[in-house]
Amino acid sequence: MLFDRLTGWTRPAAALLALAGALALSACGGGSGSVNNPNTPTNPPSVPTLGTLPGGIVTAFSGVPTTIQIVGGLPPYTALSNNSAVLAVPFNVSGDMLVLVANPVPVGSTVPLAITVADQSGQATIANINVVYSPLFQSGLTVAPSSQNCGDNLCDGETAAVTAVATGIGGAPLPNRQIRFDAVFGPFAIVTNNPGTPLSPTLTVVTDAAGQAAVQIQATTNAPTQSAQVRATDVTTGQSQIANFIVQRQTGTNNLSVIPPTAVIQTQFNTSCSTGFLIDYYIFGGTPPYTVTASFPTAVSIVPSVVGASGGFFRATTNGTCVNPLTFAIVDAAGKTTTATLTNIPGSQTPPVPPVPTPPTLSVAPSSVTDAACSGKTFNFVITGGTPPYNVAVPATPPGIQVSPNPVPTSGSFVAVSGIATGAGTIPVVVGDSATAQQVRTVTINCQ
Repeated sequence: MLFDRLTGWTRPAAALLALAGALALSACGGGSGSVNNPNTPTNPPSVPTLGTLPGGIVTAFSGVPTTIQIVGGLPPYTALSNNSAVLAVPFNVSGDMLVLVANPVPVGSTVPLAITVADQSGQATIANINVVYSPLFQSGLTVAPSSQNCGDNLCDGETAAVTAVATGIGGAPLPNRQIRFDAVFGPFAIVTNNPGTPLSPTLTVVTDAAGQAAVQIQATTNAPTQSAQVRATDVTTGQSQIANFIVQRQTGTNNLSVIPPTAVIQTQFNTSCSTGFLIDYYIFGGTPPYTVTASFPTAVSIVPSVVGASGGFFRATTNGTCVNPLTFAIVDAAGKTTTATLTNIPGSQTPPVPPVPTPPTLSVAPSSVTDAACSGKTFNFVITGGTPPYNVAVPATPPGIQVSPNPVPTSGSFVAVSGIATGAGTIPVVVGDSATAQQVRTVTINCQ
């Protein structure tokens, strides 16, 4: 029985002794001196330097949209303004374009501020912005349809007046200013007085005595319901103002339509689909109210499920469920039906593997003790760091030496060595932790 206990105890002690011998041999120059590691890590691909365009200091006029493009880095990006009272920006940037719309600043003043853009690789860059008082287009750019057949929207085939008022300091009108109107996108064109080109994508007019410049636009006949945008630009200063509006299909029957007809959301990594992403779908035509249902009701939340008027919208919010696609059925009060889709799919990138934490350094204190006799004495050592539990061995164990506890269960615990005879000399005590890359420390008991 005693023999079994001794052999069971000496097996881990022998293993630790062999390891201690190997460490001693390495310290003395033993071994081949070469390390063969077939799993040599490779450097990850470099991430392009994060930056913004245009470079330098960007001038942004109050109330006039200014676009900053984010280049390089690892998307998605975040943005933070150091003066959100003058220029607020969304923290989570959609895509790589940041549209800045500054609040009004005092007349004749320039307010410098900085926007910090960061990416997913830990890079950050600063876009310096000068916000300048914008004396022009303080009343904005208005689009007034010639009829109310489509409410505030422009019916296909019909016309609308687009008006800009140029004002100076104190709101004084600016006459004789050249204002260029541009059809940015959408199914419409600007009406001209030229019989050869009655419709044009751009037209420059001069403001009247009241500082007003106006043009007529005409929507394309039979165009489907969709968004459109027109822009007015002061030729002298380059300041501009935009107006967004809807061209609504109204020719013939009262068609039912939805914008956008489809939306696609894709995450960065291939392990999950988006959650908390918001998409607004606008309904036009037909006979309101409209009832909205989803083909996968548990994949999104819909608010509201009943839209009361033409031009109203319902909001779909993703919850992490992957769908490709989900279909919304939209039914009006007369029973007409249209559909819209939502695709929520995972990305193509594999998420990075989190680094393996490095365990703390194994430490045994005290590193050595000296006693004149040792006989009948108990010597305590505290073990910290490394990866518990810890195995303790006394190589070349003299008879009667005891180690308790062994193994030592937790960091900060004591191990006691006792039963040493007088005159035993120097006794090494070897402590090893349980990590795969094992740490070993040796302390000594010196019995004189």
